[in-house]
Amino acid sequence: MVIPTLISTIYVYGFASDVYQVDTIFQVKTSYDAGGGGGGKGGLSLFKGGSIMGRAMDESFSVVRYIESRNALDKLQSDLDLRTAFTQPDIDDFSRLSADADDEALYSYYNGVVDISFDEVSGMIVLETRAFTPDLAHKMAVGLANQAESLINEFNSRSEHDLTELARNELKSAEQRLRDAEVALTKFRNEHGAIDPAVTSSSVNNIISGLKAQSAAIEAEIRAITDISRGDVPRLFELRNKLAGLQEQIKIEESRLTGGADAWASTLEQYGILMLQSDLAKQSYGSAQAALDSALVEARRQKLYVVDVVSPMMPTEARLPYRAQTVFFTFLASLVSLMIGRLVWAGVRDHMV
Repeated sequence: MVIPTLISTIYVYGFASDVYQVDTIFQVKTSYDAGGGGGGKGGLSLFKGGSIMGRAMDESFSVVRYIESRNALDKLQSDLDLRTAFTQPDIDDFSRLSADADDEALYSYYNGVVDISFDEVSGMIVLETRAFTPDLAHKMAVGLANQAESLINEFNSRSEHDLTELARNELKSAEQRLRDAEVALTKFRNEHGAIDPAVTSSSVNNIISGLKAQSAAIEAEIRAITDISRGDVPRLFELRNKLAGLQEQIKIEESRLTGGADAWASTLEQYGILMLQSDLAKQSYGSAQAALDSALVEARRQKLYVVDVVSPMMPTEARLPYRAQTVFFTFLASLVSLMIGRLVWAGVRDHMV
């Protein structure tokens, strides 16, 4: 009983290395947790909110699994060189990592100095990192907390991509259709020399009406002169030439509206089709843009955040080993073992007698 207690005392007070521990607590939260769920939308809103918070819980478990994985160790090893840090000669033999430890041994050692757990009730993730210097324990905690946040950001990026990919593709297609419609409309206007054939047609009709009014006035003047005088009158000759010119101009303008392959009736029909295609393309583009905006809002609504509850702090004193407790429990265990041994020996001796 005395010898085990003495050995334990000598070890924990004379040889056991001080162990520093950093406690970090954080939560994976959503906009609903911050009051962004909104109210007044009934069961649908509650259903969506529950779904998002369920995702936050799922990703919290993912964070725990990741921190316990080799991926987290590999990143920490590349940043801090844990293998070298835990094989330092000033660490006691029972706590030091073997200098020739392979990757499996390093991973096992890592799981011994890093503990992480998730409380489903409070939603808190508790991370504990231990090392033989305060600085290393703190750097391990900061490094793993940063890895957890990076993982959540990666989850957010994937979620946003999944939510918006279809909307982005549809917007891209709608934008191309709108561009094609505008190009076709511009080409048509350039070929026909008119920005709006409907306006041009109205202008032509106005011109024809004006020409006909002038013709009617000249015809009336010709009849008046003819009734008054007999024979050729210079003024009459002039008016007849002017009337002929007006009638020719009327025929030209009317041909623009009704005659030949380039008739305005056909032109207006083609223009109407192109305008309809352009309007539909604009509406499609507007709907696609609205769908993308809605998808982005939904992605932001589902975004996850890492919120620090207890930030990693540099420890000021060693947490382990529990020297007095270790000596006490060693003494207690030795005492119990001695008593059990005596009882067993007494039983054996009585049996022999």
